Amino acid sequence: MEWSNGYVHGIDYPVGFFPEQSPVHLSFACLAQGIEPVPLDGEFTYMELGCGQGLTSNVLAAANPQGRFYAVDFLPTQVRTAQDMAAAAGLDNLTVLECSFEAMAKGEIALPQFDFVTMYGVYSWVDRKNRGFIVEFLRRHLKPGGIVYLNYNALPGWSSALSLQRMLREFGRNDIYGRQAQLSQGNALVHSLVDGGAAAFANGKFNGLQRRLQALDTDDPGYLAHEYLNQGWDALFSIDVIQDMAQAKMDYVGSAELAYGFPSLYLTRAQQDLLAQQPNAGLRELVWDQICNSSFREDIFVRGARRLTPRERDGWLERCGIALTEASSRITLELPLAIGNIHADQDTYMPMIEALRKRPHSFAELAALPALRQHGRGLREVAAMAMLLSASRQAAPFFLSAAGQPRGAAERLNRLIASHSGESDRYQALASPLLGNGVPSGLLQRVAFDQLSQSMPQPEQWVAPMALAIHRQGTHIHRGGVPLSAREEIHTELLALAQAISEQRLHVWKNLNMAPHVASQPE
Repeated sequence: MEWSNGYVHGIDYPVGFFPEQSPVHLSFACLAQGIEPVPLDGEFTYMELGCGQGLTSNVLAAANPQGRFYAVDFLPTQVRTAQDMAAAAGLDNLTVLECSFEAMAKGEIALPQFDFVTMYGVYSWVDRKNRGFIVEFLRRHLKPGGIVYLNYNALPGWSSALSLQRMLREFGRNDIYGRQAQLSQGNALVHSLVDGGAAAFANGKFNGLQRRLQALDTDDPGYLAHEYLNQGWDALFSIDVIQDMAQAKMDYVGSAELAYGFPSLYLTRAQQDLLAQQPNAGLRELVWDQICNSSFREDIFVRGARRLTPRERDGWLERCGIALTEASSRITLELPLAIGNIHADQDTYMPMIEALRKRPHSFAELAALPALRQHGRGLREVAAMAMLLSASRQAAPFFLSAAGQPRGAAERLNRLIASHSGESDRYQALASPLLGNGVPSGLLQRVAFDQLSQSMPQPEQWVAPMALAIHRQGTHIHRGGVPLSAREEIHTELLALAQAISEQRLHVWKNLNMAPHVASQPE
């Protein structure tokens, strides 16, 4: 039998960083649901199953030097890339392994017990047998109180595109052709059916289907291959996943998408009442999926979830803070959330944002602000505001104990990532020791970071490397949506962007304990 057992190989999954997999985010999400989190002020253990090319595990290991990190993937090319990055950055708290879920489930690999286990996309892409191995691995290796992050393609939202997925998957059976050719042939057949008026692809109300048809022409081939060519691919009902996880004594806690924890913002009163009437988590989530037509879920499970008393929860909230991750000029009260845009209350959010623009604050500090006290915003209300601000990707939570964590590993990894930016735009995140997480970072930001790391503090010094990076990668600078071609216009625009990074982004990096060290310039 083929060594991959039907799993796509020969084309790597695109590099990505997923902040929701971080220990901080998962502990904070548990706290948001009133469930006891894992303490992060001392040593903890973490495993990423199906780590791909390893950017997420590398960034998290660098940002959490107190943790012991493990990452596993089945594809040798991806494992080697992840190992090379860890070695180059000197991350001695990250071990990257090439092995199967079956080997780990059977205890063939010496591994510790884990506080966290995360996986991105994998559970939908492997077959039922391997999903069973994952559950057995969790039963064997997850600590009591341990947290699992599990995302997957969900039903009923994928229903409209099941025919599309099944047709493309058929082209993945024949290894005579390479993955690019398989995708091309499958795409050509699907488009022929669409152009020929095939009824399965003609119903305009299926917006998810239309979006996926369009994505066949635009998305990264590595993503498309893993999404459509895996022979074990399956879209799952949440109730089945919840029942599978129960075999490893895991309790469903909630979604890693924090905005979903505010049902009054996106569900009607009748829908909320209907959910409340359901007798267990499985039925409740199944009903929620029908209401929201879920096509993708980000579930959190805990092995033996313990609910906090109000006093215990407040004690945990007092150990938390929040920091802005966006530049001041980009902060908006029109919060872009997974549930839709929500306009935040200016009288309460603006005092909070103004304080955070200066520096990160604990929840307790924010609750003590006169403007928030005047509006009756105590510790719990501040935490709820912080959750929505974090869900909008403009800020991120942290535990106060992180302020004293060593920064050396994050500095080494960030220098490594930034130094690659002149040649490649693959690694689009930097590590923050304060957040215990990564911060998405654009190409020009990373080029500026690299120049700062080389003791080039003036924005004027960054323009030429920025222009070179853009040229090498075949991208363009735009102004008002229009690509610039004249050299003088490009230089002017890049200088303005460099100055904005110096004036605003550098301040954010300093607040997040991740600013590059700039040596003093000789006089």
